[in-house]
Amino acid sequence: MLFDPALWELYESGPPDEEVSAILRLAEGAPPPPGVRVVSRFGPEIVTVRLPRQDIPPVWESEAVVSLKAARPVHEPRMAEELEPLAEYEVDADGAVEALPAAPPLPSLPEDGSGVVVGICDWGLDFTHPNFRNPDGSTRLLALWDQRGHGDPRAPEPWRYGRLHTRADLNAALASDDPFGALEYHPADADPGEVGSHGTHVADIVAGNRREPGSVVGLASGADLVFVHLASQRLRDLQNLGDSVTLLEGLDFCRRTAAGRPCVLHLSAGKTAGPHIGSTLLERAIDAMLLGEAGIALVQSVGNYGASAMHTHARLGPDQRHVLHWIIPGGDRTPNELEVWYAGQDVFDVELTAPGGQRFTVELGERLRLGDRLEHWGNLYHRRHEPNSGLNNIEVVLHPSAPAGTWSLGLHGREVVDGRLHAWIERDVAGRFQSRFPRSEATSRFTTNTICNCFRAIAVGAYDARRPSRPATRFTSRGPTADGRQKPEIAAPGQAIRAARSTPRRGWWPGEPRLCVKSGTSMAAPYVSGAVALMFQAAGRPLTIHEVRRLLIGTAVRGAGPEGRSSTRLGYGYLDVGAAVAAARRLRDERPAPAAVLPPDPGEADEGGWAPVWAEAAAPGDVRHEVAGEAEQVLV
Repeated sequence: MLFDPALWELYESGPPDEEVSAILRLAEGAPPPPGVRVVSRFGPEIVTVRLPRQDIPPVWESEAVVSLKAARPVHEPRMAEELEPLAEYEVDADGAVEALPAAPPLPSLPEDGSGVVVGICDWGLDFTHPNFRNPDGSTRLLALWDQRGHGDPRAPEPWRYGRLHTRADLNAALASDDPFGALEYHPADADPGEVGSHGTHVADIVAGNRREPGSVVGLASGADLVFVHLASQRLRDLQNLGDSVTLLEGLDFCRRTAAGRPCVLHLSAGKTAGPHIGSTLLERAIDAMLLGEAGIALVQSVGNYGASAMHTHARLGPDQRHVLHWIIPGGDRTPNELEVWYAGQDVFDVELTAPGGQRFTVELGERLRLGDRLEHWGNLYHRRHEPNSGLNNIEVVLHPSAPAGTWSLGLHGREVVDGRLHAWIERDVAGRFQSRFPRSEATSRFTTNTICNCFRAIAVGAYDARRPSRPATRFTSRGPTADGRQKPEIAAPGQAIRAARSTPRRGWWPGEPRLCVKSGTSMAAPYVSGAVALMFQAAGRPLTIHEVRRLLIGTAVRGAGPEGRSSTRLGYGYLDVGAAVAAARRLRDERPAPAAVLPPDPGEADEGGWAPVWAEAAAPGDVRHEVAGEAEQVLV
């Protein structure tokens, strides 16, 4: 028996009778098996559940279950300021110095998002900020669900954890002398560096109303807000940024709170490991939700991993060998995870070599303990035909006790029909100790964040709107998906965006600005979410996700790439808010066409089997190298 590696780790990590969270995919028409409690449902097949840890094996073996997955942590994307200095000035060819603006101007439109609900799953919302309050001082929030904690009587049903703050609760807190104390909720919990919480900044770009002097963002300023402060029940403190189960349940909460009104769901969160083909149960659940009814859209950031050295890919022929080198930094006391995905028709021999020279081999379909006589370092998995993708999966899970240094993963093509492989390193919560591949091996393509590869959700890349050429930012993740689809679909401003700053724990100093500047695809995606909210209002009827995608992509301003090809960083083009909203207005009197159920269009594949995307010209400092015979651009 070899089930999902994360499920094994969960199965062995606590008391047998403890209730744990999972995502379950049911066989067609099958009811949930006995012993599980269904919490949220997404279409007929995907449910989030609770079950005793000891019941994991029998539930996994049930004929009613196609796939059972443990809750996997999600992460707040690393801000781009951590990746590169933030330029505030530009020097032209004549040596003239010009200050760069902090954000592009918003279009002047009659729509403001009124009648639309914007649901944001993130971390740290400053509900006291003027940009989230009405002119009379009352809140614009319908609800704030803080997912942290168990056993509180204010936990919402049917989720039964965390604490729900209703609009009445929020208004009562705002009328008190200590609003944060009244709710026992402070955005500084998600802002240890006192630079402004991620969720406050994101929410302002989507839907701030610009009441704070100097505010320049906030597209859907008339929309109602729902905010979910993500948290996992198994993690603590600053590592507690939520997981795949609580994220799905947060989306379900936003959808239910909207109560039939048009709803834009927003995620600026991500991971890096996984197959990157839209097959994870989280992605399947999102697609099922979007296809289930009109009037719901979901927008996600594509990730800031283009320069992270956390992905590589290669192609093996029969009897060929390829070695991956995985660098664990010295002093790392965090877990580390490496995943390799390859075709289910192939069989690779696997040999893992530790920094001290110890060698470990594992056959397809087996699991191996890693370590020496004194310590358990982790586990090596080699799984056949993962049920949601059909791919074979090699996974190395290292505990903090594992030695630092360079680990080598040798792959040998024993039975090869396809030969392609992709390897991703999982994002570390503590970015200081992020493991990586050597720069000479790492690739910048296929670096989309794990949970944005859905077929129907919209992934957004970032460009620098301050510069006339509107270049893609160096940090933005590059597509395509591993199965060759276009991601991101569209690009929006993501460099040096000035938006709301949350209240520091110490409070405000006299004259201290309540705005701050951040960069990242987390800042780009909210522009698109705000635009979709305006489109919902302009259309005057619920738009299907097919219509939303068609209007956004069809009105995007094309970049300067080859005719008929999309960009690995900028998607199909730059967001044009005015054109997208005008196109939605023209649909007001049209009846929505029934959606055709078609298989995904792989596009016109090139010789290597990938989608016909084009690679932007190398920026200064970029280098090229060869991976399995393919020219590949890497950011250094």
